[in-house]
Amino acid sequence: MDDKDLLVIFGLNLKYERLKHRFSQEKVAGELNFSTSYVSNVESGKHNQVSLINAYKFASFYKKSLDYLLTEKT
Repeated sequence: MDDKDLLVIFGLNLKYERLKHRFSQEKVAGELNFSTSYVSNVESGKHNQVSLINAYKFASFYKKSLDYLLTEKT
């Protein structure tokens, strides 16, 4: 798996969690002190890198492990 695939999987899992909780991107961005465009780009895999700290913030917000968010769901 290459870096791009991992970013796409991470983004899709974030989007799934956000929709499951019925949160808007604006809500997530506000809670994590990120811009809405950053949340959108991460969810869509368009952001070419995500820092470990930001990945941890997302995981903590959704109460999921990084491992869970980095694993492809079938």
